[in-house]
Amino acid sequence: MRIATLICLVLFGAAVIAEEASPPPVFTKEQADAGLAAYAKNCASCHMPDLTGNGEIPPLAGASFIETWEHKTTKDLRDYMSAAMPYGQPSLEADTYTVIAAYVLSSNGAVAGMEKLTPSTNVSIRDVVPQRVQH
Repeated sequence: MRIATLICLVLFGAAVIAEEASPPPVFTKEQADAGLAAYAKNCASCHMPDLTGNGEIPPLAGASFIETWEHKTTKDLRDYMSAAMPYGQPSLEADTYTVIAAYVLSSNGAVAGMEKLTPSTNVSIRDVVPQRVQH
């Protein structure tokens, strides 16, 4: 009986550790899909279709993006895009920035879930993006 109890405790502990290691989903698949289309229309000409950036234009995916944004939040990312992008062009609709942020997070390995990203979602990007993508 002790062995069975010990096994249950070990398995429960492993499940808790696995759950803690999983980044929290902060956007839906639908938002990321809509973000892909919005990104292609409004951002890809400067940031490149694969989000790699171009010269002075920073990448929106990969180690360089993570290094820049890992200590900031999803709200910081969305607010920055809303305030500064597209550079030299008129602002986009508020929801467009939200879905583009979802797409950028998704492109960096964040996993979609049931919770929608909103302008007020304020989660650390370091907590959303899996550790394997981070440097």
